[in-house]
Amino acid sequence: MQSRRDVMIRTFVGQRLVRARGGHARHPVLLLLGPRGSGKTTLTGRLEAWGRRAPMAALDLAALDDGVHHPVDVLARIAFQLNARRRDFPPLALPSFAVLLMALSAEADPESRDAALGQMREALRAGRAEDHSLQVLRDLVTSVGVPMGLPGWSAAIVPLIQGWQRARVWWRLHRRLGRVPHGGSRAQLPADVLVELNQHFRHGTAAQRERAESVLLQAFLADLQGAYTKHGGDRARTLRCLVLLDNADSELGDAFLQALVEARAAAPGHPDPLVVVACARRTPEVLRQLELGPRPLGGYLSCWRPPEREDGPELFVPRVVTRPGGGARLEVAQLRPLDRAEVQEQAGAYVRRMPPAALAGLTHPVAWLGRTVHELTRGHPAAVRTVLEALEDFAPEVPCGRRLRMVMAPEGPHSVADTLLDLLLQDVPRELFDALPRAAAAVTLGQAASAGDLWRQGDAPSRLLRRLAHDDQHAERIAFDGHQHSILPDVVRRLLLGRLSLAAAAPDGTSPWDSAHDVLGAAAESGRVAAYHRLAGGDVQSAAAYLHDRFLAVCGGDGSAQAWCEELSWIQRAPRRWEPEAQGRSASAEFQHRIARAPGPPDLVMVTRLLVAGWITTHPATDPYAALWSDPLGDPAAELYPKIVDALQTLSGRLSDETDHDVLWQRAAAYERKPW
Repeated sequence: MQSRRDVMIRTFVGQRLVRARGGHARHPVLLLLGPRGSGKTTLTGRLEAWGRRAPMAALDLAALDDGVHHPVDVLARIAFQLNARRRDFPPLALPSFAVLLMALSAEADPESRDAALGQMREALRAGRAEDHSLQVLRDLVTSVGVPMGLPGWSAAIVPLIQGWQRARVWWRLHRRLGRVPHGGSRAQLPADVLVELNQHFRHGTAAQRERAESVLLQAFLADLQGAYTKHGGDRARTLRCLVLLDNADSELGDAFLQALVEARAAAPGHPDPLVVVACARRTPEVLRQLELGPRPLGGYLSCWRPPEREDGPELFVPRVVTRPGGGARLEVAQLRPLDRAEVQEQAGAYVRRMPPAALAGLTHPVAWLGRTVHELTRGHPAAVRTVLEALEDFAPEVPCGRRLRMVMAPEGPHSVADTLLDLLLQDVPRELFDALPRAAAAVTLGQAASAGDLWRQGDAPSRLLRRLAHDDQHAERIAFDGHQHSILPDVVRRLLLGRLSLAAAAPDGTSPWDSAHDVLGAAAESGRVAAYHRLAGGDVQSAAAYLHDRFLAVCGGDGSAQAWCEELSWIQRAPRRWEPEAQGRSASAEFQHRIARAPGPPDLVMVTRLLVAGWITTHPATDPYAALWSDPLGDPAAELYPKIVDALQTLSGRLSDETDHDVLWQRAAAYERKPW
């Protein structure tokens, strides 16, 4: 099942793939960025299956065989795939590219190589009979030898040139090579240039090798352009060439992208018909070289734009990154997470397969499951798929809510926590890996890095956390209180908090969970953050007392109900430690277990009830801090909403200001309906 996100990208690529007669526009390489599990490989596979009617090449640049070492090897594979036979589509003519490829591939002594190049010139000279010319070419390919890294490559070159002798391939190559810059003032013969390129490619410096690769790339692009503009190509070729490159951030992929972008920039007036889609987990060096200064975290997510009208579709508009002064350019987009509707669409297929007993008590099971899984994973594609698949491995009578709890638990026979963490944290530095559960106790990565007492290993975790805060793979940017903050992705933080819950206690009996929140609470810059960490440590009374004092200030005219509600929302987002014995409790039972037993003033009791109910349950999307972490499995059926409504309406009666009174009533109204 394809998400709307992937369909939009496919539509974008499809619009570029179709060409009208006389259309010779050049489209920049589209670079799609996304962390592990974001769906890059899946998207590439679907584009490959969808685009088979067009000339197409699809390569995983991190999984090529051992013989592929250079951008030339990648280019050769692309050329051969593009030239595969397709119904109703004439084969591409790449004569100059094929001759140059043979020249760069020759492995022989200088004397033998000169003789081979002489044969090449004679074989391709105009006026030779086609059959005889092709036979000479086959002999030539055999004498040149099998090129590096491509068993059978020699035989594959022959079809690239077969039947093209009448197009005066040699003289076309002569003119093209005549434009290649070389040292000295004496004009070189084409054969001399070919020998020079061979020497540069095989035995030259890095710069000379890059020059030889650039010549081959420009010949390839020029041949493609000619195939679409000459000998009826403009009329016959209604589809451009699709090239799909997965793992373009590998060393080889980065080198190839750099060579391709530079070769295209060197010939701005010669548009080629390539439509290239490259996927990368890390930022390729070619993009770093084009960017001006540091970019904001998640900056390329701006490619996903809201609809221009209320009922219109979301827009996909990649950002163009161009070298100052023009020339080399890329189009860049970051794959967004799946939205709630896309997760709900996937959840529907699983709901239809679930036994009725698992869905008992759920009036809208598809909407409920989609919303809950989206809250748990925040739309991370791999996490969504893993969680939904794991729900099917239960006895029929196990309720769906309990299934989700067991799937997301940090341990147990149905837990997927370790599987997901291994995927999501695979690229994290090992020296930081063991420190991340403690970092997850903090609201933001900046808060974690600043809490010096949290780290027993010197300054390494703190320094690495600050670097992690600017890494698109492992951090997200979120805005609250008028500032931008770096946070761990929600699903990563949830899983890490589970590991922190399981961590063994210190010799003095203090659990790492309590220790981390004690340190963070002591380092807090505001009473709100301190109360958050006291609640996370299980000190309900202390957190309620802080909120009660703030409420009394509002009653006395010092502060507003709106600000108090925002503080309440913030503190309610505190995480709860995972406890095996709590997994079988209902939300109401958990509420009774957590509520403070000590008597107190009526307002304090009501504030405590409101705090605990909101700490356990999930919240409407209108909540002031809806973007912060919450646990949708604490109260999966929203049983505690009536308690929240009652507490808010009761507290509103203590307020004399009409505006403050209305704020609490409006907040209560948000909890009168289920959030799905």
